[in-house]
Amino acid sequence: MTSTLQDAADAFYEAGNRLLAGDATAYEAIWSDADDISLLGPTGARCIGRQAVMEQFAREAAMGFSGSLVADDRRTVETAEMGLLVCTERTSGMTRDGEPLKLDIRSTTVFRKEQGHWRVVHHHTDRF
Repeated sequence: MTSTLQDAADAFYEAGNRLLAGDATAYEAIWSDADDISLLGPTGARCIGRQAVMEQFAREAAMGFSGSLVADDRRTVETAEMGLLVCTERTSGMTRDGEPLKLDIRSTTVFRKEQGHWRVVHHHTDRF
């Protein structure tokens, strides 16, 4: 678990890199267990609730990407109970079919302090 917002942001992108490698399980520990979480991710899926969000990550992990995810130009805003991260996500690598993958997107991630640890409650991306 993460006790600082910066640690939570780092854990989020470490989990994203594991997802690109086919493993979505790291997201289970960093996302809130509450059912008010939501995901508007790069595939266009709109997921509301813990089960829908985790199912979407499992689908994305199975897509067979390889590569890396980096968060550039990070900006954070933090209160006692909520944290916000905006950045540019840069993904590069290959698809399962060997096609090059290069994607730069804008990203907003919302964190909530739960039992002393930052947990993700919303993630939104869009292409620019």
